[in-house]
Amino acid sequence: MKNIGLMTTLVVAMVTLTTTGVQASGSGMSMPPNAQEVLSERYTGKTYSPYASRAFPVRPLWGDTHLHTVNSMDAGSFGNRLGRDEAYRFARGEEVTASTGQKVKLSRPLDWLAITDHSDNMGWFPDLFAGKANILKNDTGRDWYDRIQAGEGVSVALDVIKNFSQGTFPPEIYYSPDGKPFRTAWTDTIDAAERYNNPGVFTAIIGFEWTTQVKGDNLHRVVLLRDDGDKAAQTMAYTTVPPFGSPDPTLALYQRSLRWFEASTCM
Repeated sequence: MKNIGLMTTLVVAMVTLTTTGVQASGSGMSMPPNAQEVLSERYTGKTYSPYASRAFPVRPLWGDTHLHTVNSMDAGSFGNRLGRDEAYRFARGEEVTASTGQKVKLSRPLDWLAITDHSDNMGWFPDLFAGKANILKNDTGRDWYDRIQAGEGVSVALDVIKNFSQGTFPPEIYYSPDGKPFRTAWTDTIDAAERYNNPGVFTAIIGFEWTTQVKGDNLHRVVLLRDDGDKAAQTMAYTTVPPFGSPDPTLALYQRSLRWFEASTCM
């Protein structure tokens, strides 16, 4: 009796292939009369199967190309106290403690993340927040530190951005690529990406943000390095301050930047 029942089920479920499409016996179900019009742009093959000859991607990978940590002078001044490790852990779906002290976790982990802290003054804010002597000996640096400790971080952030965009940021406390603090911050950025990169599971992309702000006119460029840490360590994040960069937003600089990026294995 079990065999008879199975055969009956198979007969009822049996489909008949016809020259016009697929028709289920006894169900009246068939392809729509305008099937060619409906499917011609999506499926260019000659078969009835919707998966045959299909060329477009079907699995989106979710991530973020523009994320700042405490190592960016604007994000840090505005109140971000989290670093690269917390950013990667959060992106991978782990629970972290936000700058506000609250526990936070994504509903779904990201597939990839690019931490793109500002190249200019990279690593400067953690030293300001920690009250490093090289910054506090400058009057402006001391003022910013005191105001942050007093809970006036937002006004300090606006002040920092204004001074930097107008070219009045104190050069004595600016972190340049030829200095150890900047180089350390860039090396730590590369090392963090290497630690959290897990091929086939989670991709950590090495990158930075180059932003010129001549007279307040922002020109943002997020730069992603196509290679791993071995090659990324052979270059330095491009800035807007000479001699290691330029704030010039003209085509000439753009072309020069492209050549520099290509020579540095950037994409």
